Amino acid sequence: MPDPMPDPLPDPLPDPARDPARIVLVHGAWGRASTWGEVPARLAALGHEVIAPDLPGHGADPADPATVTLAQYAARLAELLRAGPPALLVGHSMGGMAISAAAELAPDRITRLVYVAAFLPQDGESPLDLMKRQSDTIRPALRPGPGPGTTTLDPAAALPLLAQDAPPEAQAALAAALGPQPNRPQTDRIHLTPGNFGRLPRAYILCEADRVITPALQRDMIAASPCDPVFPLPTGHFPQLADPDRLARLLADLAVL
Repeated sequence: MPDPMPDPLPDPLPDPARDPARIVLVHGAWGRASTWGEVPARLAALGHEVIAPDLPGHGADPADPATVTLAQYAARLAELLRAGPPALLVGHSMGGMAISAAAELAPDRITRLVYVAAFLPQDGESPLDLMKRQSDTIRPALRPGPGPGTTTLDPAAALPLLAQDAPPEAQAALAAALGPQPNRPQTDRIHLTPGNFGRLPRAYILCEADRVITPALQRDMIAASPCDPVFPLPTGHFPQLADPDRLARLLADLAVL
């Protein structure tokens, strides 16, 4: 009898260096572009076009934090998205609210939404609404901001919550990068529709040692707004600092799915 035909070889996995994508990385509350750590450089080394903006009122952006709204976050991201080909839009922490709001404005410029230990809202929810569904986490580190309508974080109290598993040098860089947070994006309720946000594929990177947005809350949000795939990571709230190589590889794989 002739030998049986061998099973066909599986299709090769996508090669990020061969299939470059456009990736927009959106930071979270009290943050700025630099709080993505080494992840942008690692994605760029794989051949991707990477954009990590400072949201309005953060980092080097000139907007007055006291006046910034969630709608301004969304408008800024939509402007960036429309300036190039469709992109993988990634939000960390409160950046999940920003990317969800941007999806309402420019859904045709987004290939996939990716939530990294991030708020994944339902229509009509705010970050404050979601935080109330768990015990106080970051609240002990909150301090009044430099002007009305803002808050800051006390690094000594915040770092054990935000990045307890990051190397000391990464924790120091994060402490130096933390800045004032506009209050309005924390309380503004989002408007989401099935025809815009609802039609986009979503992925979630669930951080199992998160002390800010707890794993239980992350799972609850995923149950309400299903994501596929869901990747668990054994890190705290800042996987980009605790395990930047693994996070970059996950994002690179999602960019070429």
